[in-house]
Amino acid sequence: MTIWLDGVELSVSDETIKEGKEAVFEAARQKARLEKSVIVDIIVDGVEIEDEDAFFSLSGGRDVRFVSQPIIDLVRESVAEGQRYIPALTKGLEGIATMIEENREADARNAFSQAIDGINWLVGVFAKSCALLGITSGGLSSGDWDKDSKELNGALEEMVSAMESGRAMRMAYIIRERLSPAIEKFALYWSDIESQLDRPLQ
Repeated sequence: MTIWLDGVELSVSDETIKEGKEAVFEAARQKARLEKSVIVDIIVDGVEIEDEDAFFSLSGGRDVRFVSQPIIDLVRESVAEGQRYIPALTKGLEGIATMIEENREADARNAFSQAIDGINWLVGVFAKSCALLGITSGGLSSGDWDKDSKELNGALEEMVSAMESGRAMRMAYIIRERLSPAIEKFALYWSDIESQLDRPLQ
């Protein structure tokens, strides 16, 4: 097996290769980390692999190529994408509340399912960006992240509960009074990350 990282052959011991795909990936990941980069693509025998788990479960493979991206570039892209998405999300939530008030509950439920997916994506990207930059909740100056994230989760849980019990107007109230304000506050934390993008990585 020949292993490459960004077009350069990577020296990996036979013992590591015998340990399996996880060990090979970890060797490449550690090398990329030394360059302040993360692995974003895996190509085996000319075929792009979907993700790490797919690579781990793959049998065989003679030519394994890892492609990395500088951490700072990846986080910049994530932050920009998150900041673009937040206004669309808040507008979408407002639309869901309006649908409920207009007795379009089926449309509201479908839209809210999509909104939950969007919120989960947003929180996941935020957490990953913080981890890559080495930012803890104490390093966020825009507020009390632990408290605000609990408020966001609480609003989502209350919204789901109201939806499951058929309390439509309660859903609209939660969106306007709890969920939308929580998302708007969340936007401040994205700006917080952006302000730290140019500091040296640990």
